[in-house]
Amino acid sequence: MNKKHSLTSLSLMIFILLTNLLHGQNAEVCKDRRLRVWEQMKPDSVMILRSRGTFGRFHTESQDGNFYYLAGIDEPDAFLVFQKMRFRRFISPPPKSSDPEMGKTVLFVSPREERRADWDALPLGLKGAEELGFPDVRPSAEFEHYFDELLLGGVDILYMDIDRSRRVSEPFTADEQILRRAREKGADFKLTPPGEILTSMGRIRDASEIRMLRKAIDITAEAQLAAMQALRPGMYEYQLQAVIEYVYTLNGSRRVAFPCIIGSGKNSCILHWMLNSKQMNAGEVVVVDIGAQHNFYSADITRILPVNGKFSPRQREVYEIVLAANQAAIAMVAPGVDFALISRKAADMIGEGLVKLGLIEDKREYRRYYFHGLGHAIGLRVGTGGGLGKLEPGMVLTIEPGIYIREEGLGVRIEDDVLVTETGHEVLSRRVPKTIDEIERLMQKKGLDTALHLLKE
Repeated sequence: MNKKHSLTSLSLMIFILLTNLLHGQNAEVCKDRRLRVWEQMKPDSVMILRSRGTFGRFHTESQDGNFYYLAGIDEPDAFLVFQKMRFRRFISPPPKSSDPEMGKTVLFVSPREERRADWDALPLGLKGAEELGFPDVRPSAEFEHYFDELLLGGVDILYMDIDRSRRVSEPFTADEQILRRAREKGADFKLTPPGEILTSMGRIRDASEIRMLRKAIDITAEAQLAAMQALRPGMYEYQLQAVIEYVYTLNGSRRVAFPCIIGSGKNSCILHWMLNSKQMNAGEVVVVDIGAQHNFYSADITRILPVNGKFSPRQREVYEIVLAANQAAIAMVAPGVDFALISRKAADMIGEGLVKLGLIEDKREYRRYYFHGLGHAIGLRVGTGGGLGKLEPGMVLTIEPGIYIREEGLGVRIEDDVLVTETGHEVLSRRVPKTIDEIERLMQKKGLDTALHLLKE
């Protein structure tokens, strides 16, 4: 082997190693997931997953969680095709190989064009994808023609999330044009969301996924702590958001799991307040519902903070009801427990608390002040995995009871991220204080100095 070839091989090995480290996904784990997907697909079916974004564009798009879960790469302009066909009429048949994935999946990626290196980040390329363990890799420019051939090759079921035009007056999207063209040529297939297969697979998180979720949750915890110490009367909601996202970036999170929800005063009663435009005043509470993302895995933690650093007596009595429901619900989390029972327990406690507050006469009327579910799964996206049902080890979910008194401009929601273990549960967000004394004590400590940004206009 000559010296030049040795250096090239070494460079490629280093590139592959860094790619795996940066993406946080094990190639063999992803391969096993792909084979499991193929096994669950029905005969004469095809599944199409794609990444988002395009090289050389000046705006970014959030990656598709399913694509990343199965491909393990953060690569724009890429398509992952699963095919389970009894009668093959595909163009460019793949070469013979002993790889068990051959003939089942095809990855389309952008080729590396060295001339673009001065303008854009270079893609993984065909060779890079092959070295990561994909047996059949093709240029993304060939995908549309390949897709046309697939649809005309006897497909009964197409698992695909398609982009649709939003109004009748709008032109057909590229997806709709491809499907329409195929049907005009005689293709007859049923369109089904990939989630029919992938949702059940994503209920249980493996060790590598739990590790990435821990990191996302730890980063979010740091942001919550920073928010507690930086908050002061006179700040705008968006300024607290800036502190939070600053901490995300410093700790290695390049994306938010969802837009920050920073709702003070009357906005604390709006579940998904994301405008973050109001000035926060002494005497109000602010809902801080945030989540960082790490390698596309998303955290989701909510805390309630008194803007002036001290809860009022009224705020305290409402807060304590929600905190008790949060703690009781978490205590019930364990394998085999139906999540509906946990939800019912929390709702009963909220209802009883509302009766004591004099807001309702019958605890069954709690929906007037608590009008959302107790929690949801988290993973590659917030709220992933559909209904929780009976809990199993490896599930990661949120517990987030709340009370929203619109007429008082007082909303309280406390949300934690919880892992179901073999013997019970682990609160992954436990680093973030949630008792009144802990929060008030931390808010007295000096945090990020935002004084220069609070100058009056």
